[in-house]
Amino acid sequence: MRKLNTSLLTAAVVGALGLSGVASAASLVYDPAGSQQITFAKDLIVNNGTTIETPTGLTLTATAPDAGNVVTVAGGDTLTVKVTLTAGAQFDPAAPAATLVATFLEGDQTGGGDAPLTVVGTPYYSASGQELNFEYTATGGGTIGAAGDSWLTLNSFQVTNLVQGLATGSAIGAEITVQNASGQQILAQSATIARSVWGLVIEDDTTMGNTSKTIDVAADPRKTEFSPFGTVGGSVGAGVAATYFNAGYVNVDVAQALETDGTTESYINNFNATAATPEYNVVNTAVFTVTVSGDDLSSFEGGNAWLDKTSNCSTATAGASRVNAAAALSSAGDLVFSSPATSGFWNDVTSAPPSGAGSHFYVCLGASGDEINPQELSGSVAVNYNLPTQRVNPPALDFSLLPLRLNGTTLIFQNVNPGANVRAESFLRLTNNNAQICPISIDAKDDAGLHTSEITAVLAPHTSIHLNSNDMENGNAAKGLTGAWGDGTGRWYVRVTAECANLAGSALNRNHDTGVVTDLTPAKAETWLTPAGKL
Repeated sequence: MRKLNTSLLTAAVVGALGLSGVASAASLVYDPAGSQQITFAKDLIVNNGTTIETPTGLTLTATAPDAGNVVTVAGGDTLTVKVTLTAGAQFDPAAPAATLVATFLEGDQTGGGDAPLTVVGTPYYSASGQELNFEYTATGGGTIGAAGDSWLTLNSFQVTNLVQGLATGSAIGAEITVQNASGQQILAQSATIARSVWGLVIEDDTTMGNTSKTIDVAADPRKTEFSPFGTVGGSVGAGVAATYFNAGYVNVDVAQALETDGTTESYINNFNATAATPEYNVVNTAVFTVTVSGDDLSSFEGGNAWLDKTSNCSTATAGASRVNAAAALSSAGDLVFSSPATSGFWNDVTSAPPSGAGSHFYVCLGASGDEINPQELSGSVAVNYNLPTQRVNPPALDFSLLPLRLNGTTLIFQNVNPGANVRAESFLRLTNNNAQICPISIDAKDDAGLHTSEITAVLAPHTSIHLNSNDMENGNAAKGLTGAWGDGTGRWYVRVTAECANLAGSALNRNHDTGVVTDLTPAKAETWLTPAGKL
């Protein structure tokens, strides 16, 4: 076995690491004088066979701290370059290394004038395609030169094996080293060459819905129409405005990302960032599914829910401006709206390039003569590309909607003692000052911030109900109550919701031993926020 000379081995190690005492501070950026979009759609990365083409103009520039290194280069020297991809990415073997390197340019820092390299030998890939290796002849001596001068420009890479970097992760990079004719590393740097995000984004705005509109408890029949301005009886004479509820605005668009200048935002890339129109768009095989969820949406079955391009929900027939919900609720009780990407409804995200506006819609719920239940609403948009070898379906995008609210009356009592406080009893007195029945529900939150279930009752015209804390915590069917809260922590913050106007209420705290009324109040608080935790 041949033994290496110790001094030669030391020199080789020093050469591989770089010049003694001088570190490389080279710059490696895309298009220093311009800006590039380097973000691709995750939806493209189906498997490790997927290939993308990165932008052109990845530029290596020696900077002032590199001056002592680059002066070791003389005209006619052979320079050795290694480019390594990170995060498991590989150069696509279908794009020969020699063909790739033929597009690279020698900059003015070695007198190349941004002309193609004078390649020495045959460029090749190594490390299972993770590394690109090549040599070229320097036209002139190395120098920092003038502002704007560069060392090398590396043009578009054809890259594959992207699951780790761009599907599971969100970026891949490139590391570059340059060695002089003596084998000394004179320049080194790394940069992110591609990023990834999901191809679609969503924007919602509930302020563009019917924020004042409520389910009208005085409609005939009760709760079958909407009151445009929230007043009890407001549906009467309101015409078409009483027949629909705009629950909010949603806009679906192709994702945008910052370019390499850090300030310009543009649409993300499809497979090839060097194409004339590189922007991602939704393919025509896709189907969009919008889902709206609530506690009880049965009153909107049978064509009484739709997506509309107009805020007044006025589009009469399905087409480019309207998508109807399925006639029946889903097994989960949701409203489901399904629409192919070929519909004009989605033109702004299927056009190539995207139009810039996104495809918007309003979620419209129609009155049908059935009783409408108050409830929280939420929604989501999903896309199925129906192209499993070329697209990955992204996660559904959630959006917010306005709640369906009753108009009626809400009373809030801030200081209600628990039934366990036998020395300081609390009472509520509620009066229906109407000629019609008034269904009421009562819930509360305790000092620990936990929310109770609802107890309910129906007050006959002009009648009152008198309740104590034990009635509400344990239930009292004899008083017409359904349900019970159970025990809480500390005192109660109580909300009474009535399906009528003119509900009057008061509360008192009474000393059990003396009978002295310690606090006689009408409703004192004005706001209610529902906590997430439940008793």
